[in-house]
Amino acid sequence: MQGLTLKGFFSIDNSPRVVILFLILIFIGTNFTHHNWTRDDGPIRGVIKWDIISFYGYLPATFIYGDPSLDFLDEGDIDNDNKFWWSPTENGRKIIYMSCGLSIMYAPFFLMAHALAPVFGEARDGFSSIYQFFLVWGTLVYVAIGFIYLKKILLRYFTPLITAITLVLIGLGTNLYYYSTHEAAMSHAYNFVLITVFFHTLLRWYEEASWGRTFLLGLLFGLIVLIRPTNILILMLLLFWGIDSWTLFRERIQFFLRNIPKLLVMIFAFLLPWIPQFLYWKMITGQFLYYSYGAHGDRFYFDNPHIIESLFSYRKGWLLYTPLMAFAIIGLIPLKRMIRGARLPIILYLVGMIYVMSCWWTWWFGGGFGGRIYIDMYGIMALPLAALVTVILTHKKKLVQYVLTGLLAGLVLLQLLQTRHYVQTAIHWDAMSKKAYWFNFMRLRHSVDYLPLLSRHDDELCREGIYVFYDMSEDWSHLKKITEEEGIELMMKEIEQSRTLPGDIRRYARRMDIPVEEAKRMTAKRILYMKRDHPFER
Repeated sequence: MQGLTLKGFFSIDNSPRVVILFLILIFIGTNFTHHNWTRDDGPIRGVIKWDIISFYGYLPATFIYGDPSLDFLDEGDIDNDNKFWWSPTENGRKIIYMSCGLSIMYAPFFLMAHALAPVFGEARDGFSSIYQFFLVWGTLVYVAIGFIYLKKILLRYFTPLITAITLVLIGLGTNLYYYSTHEAAMSHAYNFVLITVFFHTLLRWYEEASWGRTFLLGLLFGLIVLIRPTNILILMLLLFWGIDSWTLFRERIQFFLRNIPKLLVMIFAFLLPWIPQFLYWKMITGQFLYYSYGAHGDRFYFDNPHIIESLFSYRKGWLLYTPLMAFAIIGLIPLKRMIRGARLPIILYLVGMIYVMSCWWTWWFGGGFGGRIYIDMYGIMALPLAALVTVILTHKKKLVQYVLTGLLAGLVLLQLLQTRHYVQTAIHWDAMSKKAYWFNFMRLRHSVDYLPLLSRHDDELCREGIYVFYDMSEDWSHLKKITEEEGIELMMKEIEQSRTLPGDIRRYARRMDIPVEEAKRMTAKRILYMKRDHPFER
């Protein structure tokens, strides 16, 4: 067999492979530069921190301490310095309130780290550097698989050049880059990979609905939903892919009716990843199904979506911090004529995700870089993005080609700059405001002088669906000079002048079955306390 020449390796036809190699090398370089696995600020580790503590906790609790119920914490044998996060249940037990889906994904790399820890003189405690090292590099292995499958999907419909460009845009022009490296063990890169592989399997399943593909499709679907239940919305792809007419819709219903045995196998495979979770919930709570987020008061407010804020706000707007994805949304227009039956399911999936995510009590999803919850969709949104890239590169007017291509390149550079800003805390993890954003915008050397310009949220009120944010640049010293009653009256006037608070308070009053005025006064009293007596961290 004739070997691949250097010229052949860098040919247009081979460009998608070259791009994937290029992306992985950049991610490897970022990992070594950041070396997150060695970072340790007391109980705040470089990798196993914040949400990852809960995602990961099943593994050390089960395989090292032999007790997923966490009762060993009561014995005082270990110092629980942010090693395990748990919530109390009604029966007084401790429960890990996030699901075990990511622990399933982490498991091969956790077990490798556990086996090699003695070789490298590391403690076999589940939290030493070698475990964090394997989490970081395990994520990169999964992300590489995601890019390979994304390449396969794109090459079905687009040229190698369009595929290569789209891979670059997804890999470097979005916040996937950050969540594949700096916070590699978070759920987002994993969901990107799983949904991309699911989508590729779905395309092949509709070509030939074999038993093997049916089982794999259900297994992937179950794991995806286990990691993030809201991703059940990928059902829109399963149901409607390839449909653009009532005739095709009727044929799809007939297809499902003819394949009921396979659908039953798919449901069985869907449930398989959930079995450990069901058993865990049963062991801790006595119930096979349990809403573990309830102990924190976390919930959706489906009657109060924050769609505009979720997409465009300075706090965490998806399209503000990853503007390239606006091109992917625009690409839904030409996608209709390029891939028959692709636009409807993607629109249903996209609209459903935006609506549901904007209804979560913290629609900005806590600390993080931009609209991180939308990263899961990037393997799907790559199709309309590639469609728009095709339109740009085949446009009859060269000037239009050059301008729009330059704009795409500029958005990638902007994304990389904003990523750098976030790493350097020039973009705050959960309290950005318009003033704070523009203070450091496009600066290569950021300044911490933006911190007094932040906008802090009121966690207690937001959990109740009353969205109050405190502008840290305001002077509230005058509130200390008046009586509490005068302060409450003043805050109630501010509430009445707000565009959104009166509606939030009315909805809260209906839910709690209390008078609106009582709810308004309660809110005013809380705001007064926060402004007058609560010391905000600046």
